[in-house]
Amino acid sequence: MVKKVSHKIFYSKILLFGEHIINKGAMGLAVPVERYDGMLKFGDLKDKQALQSNKALELFANYIIYHPEISSQCDTNQFLDDLDSGLYFDSNIPQGYGVGSSGALVAAVYHQYQKYTRKNKPVSELKNELAQLENYFHGKSSGLDAMVCYLHKAVLINNEAVLKTFDVAESSKPVIKVFLINTHQVRSTATFVNLFLEKCKNKRFSDTVQKSLIPITNIAIESFMKKKYSDLMSSMKLISQLQYDSLSEFIPNGFKEIWQEGLRHNEYHLKICGAGGGGLLGGGAAGVEV
Repeated sequence: MVKKVSHKIFYSKILLFGEHIINKGAMGLAVPVERYDGMLKFGDLKDKQALQSNKALELFANYIIYHPEISSQCDTNQFLDDLDSGLYFDSNIPQGYGVGSSGALVAAVYHQYQKYTRKNKPVSELKNELAQLENYFHGKSSGLDAMVCYLHKAVLINNEAVLKTFDVAESSKPVIKVFLINTHQVRSTATFVNLFLEKCKNKRFSDTVQKSLIPITNIAIESFMKKKYSDLMSSMKLISQLQYDSLSEFIPNGFKEIWQEGLRHNEYHLKICGAGGGGLLGGGAAGVEV
């Protein structure tokens, strides 16, 4: 029997701070982005996009089945039955852009096929269960992306533990403009995750991460949370400079000059979003109303 899907919408996300280094003990802050979203649906698999999604979900289901620690928590029989009936993930979230295309899909599957749902589940447990599912896409996942998509809340973590989930209130007169730049360059998250881990084998790079990049990222997040915007912009500049100096291969081709311009004139500062290497760049500029 075909089970009706909930048609619950799952939004994309942006990792504001903590790319790569959240798995090295840094704080991380991610927020939902309602511009992009996705949901599970049944459809006609004669449609090319629906068919591609259906086949991708079938591979994901097989991954779950062959991992007992995950499959014991999921209704895989119903999942497979629904796939045979035309289940697919209808999404406008761009893939390879660092905005949570896999996180939203994981959140949707978790919501639909998790066997043991209960109210007030500890956030640490939720994060771990989502991370186990998202490992399929990235090799090793913190679970942060899927958690933001699942809860539709901002999530603050420290040393991989969830400190807080909260709604981000909009300001009528923002003192900082946060913006995104579309590089129009698709990249593989796993490729740049592995590159970062390889670079960490170098002591000089590892020291830079531990002694500079992690502390200044933590300061940036704390400044954001406490609305200390001057300190936040100062931290943004340092993060931008550190990423330019130490993670230059993570900055997409064609964007290094504009990155340098921001540092040189102090009008705006850019940083990588997610894994880097393409997708979206994040930026901040002070004293601008939006």
